[in-house]
Amino acid sequence: MSMNILVTSKSFGKIDSKALRMLEEHGFSITFLNSEKMTSKLIAENIKDIDCLIVGNDPVGFEVFESANKLKLIHMHGTGLDGIDIELASKHKVLVANVIGANKNAVAEMTLALMLTVGRRIDTHIQWLREGFWKRKPGNEVSYKTVGIIGLGNIGKRLVELLLGFNVHVVGYDPVKDISWAASHDVYLASCTDEVFACSDFLVLSLPYTKETEHIVCERTLSLMKPTAYLINTARGGLVDEEALAEAIQTGVIAGAAIDTFKFEPPDRKSNILAADIVATPHISATSIETSSYVSMIVSQQIVDILCHGKSTLAVNWESL
Repeated sequence: MSMNILVTSKSFGKIDSKALRMLEEHGFSITFLNSEKMTSKLIAENIKDIDCLIVGNDPVGFEVFESANKLKLIHMHGTGLDGIDIELASKHKVLVANVIGANKNAVAEMTLALMLTVGRRIDTHIQWLREGFWKRKPGNEVSYKTVGIIGLGNIGKRLVELLLGFNVHVVGYDPVKDISWAASHDVYLASCTDEVFACSDFLVLSLPYTKETEHIVCERTLSLMKPTAYLINTARGGLVDEEALAEAIQTGVIAGAAIDTFKFEPPDRKSNILAADIVATPHISATSIETSSYVSMIVSQQIVDILCHGKSTLAVNWESL
C-alpha cells in the first residue's frame, strides 16, 4: 500500500537524491510544497490524503491537524521542534520525529565563524572594500578570551572541541551537568546563566527554545554583560528579545552581536534588529552540503522504520500515543 509524503523543507533531498530514492523504493509518493514564507495555513490547504509531513523550520499548528485526514507522522528535517505543536499532534495521534546531533558540526563551525566575524567585523570590511573604501578598523581576537556557552548539548560540546586551539577559557551552563565531560575538556560549569552572561567575552546560545528559555537574552541579562562582549545566537530566535538587543547594540551596552536566527523568519526588513549594527545571516548554521545530505538520509530511514516497520519509539511523543 503506497503512502503520500508532503515536503515543505527547503533542503530535504536537494543535495543528494538518495534519500528520495529510498522513500520511493518503499512505495512512498513525494510531493514538494514550495513557498518563500511557509505558513501553517498553507500546509493545511495541502495536507489532505498525506500520511507523512517533512518540515523544515515551518509552523505546524491547529489548522494542519484539523485538515489532515490520514496524517500519521511529522518529521523535522533537523533538530528543532519548536514550530510543531507536539501536544496537539499527540491528541490527534500523530507521531513527531526529528534528527538529533547530525547537524552539530555544521552549527558549531558556523558559530565559530560568526565569533571570528563579529570580533573583527569582517563583514563590514568586505562591504567597505566593495564600496571603494580602503578602511581598516582593529577588532578583537577570540584567542585567550572567555567564551560562555549556554547549552552544552551536542552542538555546545562540539564547539568546545573546535575552540581547543584558541586557548580560550570556557564557561558553560546546562541544566543537566555532565561533570566528567566538563572536567576532561577543562570547562568550568557555572551555577546559573547569569554567571555566564557576566563573565563572557563571547556569549554563545546553544539551547532549545522553550517557555522557560524564551527571551533568556533580555534587557536584564544584557545589562549583566561586559560592554566589550559579543552575543552569538545560532540556536533559536525566540531566545532573544530582539528589541532589547537592538537597543543594547545602539547604546553600547554590549560591543556587538552575530545573529543567525530570528523570532520571525524572514524578519521584517524594517525591523530594529536588522537596523542595528549586527552581523546577520539567514538561518544557515545547519545548512551545509555535508549535513543536508546526511540529515536527509536519516529522515528517510526513520520514516521507513516508523511507518513501514512500526518502530514508533523513534518518535519523540511515542509514549503519549
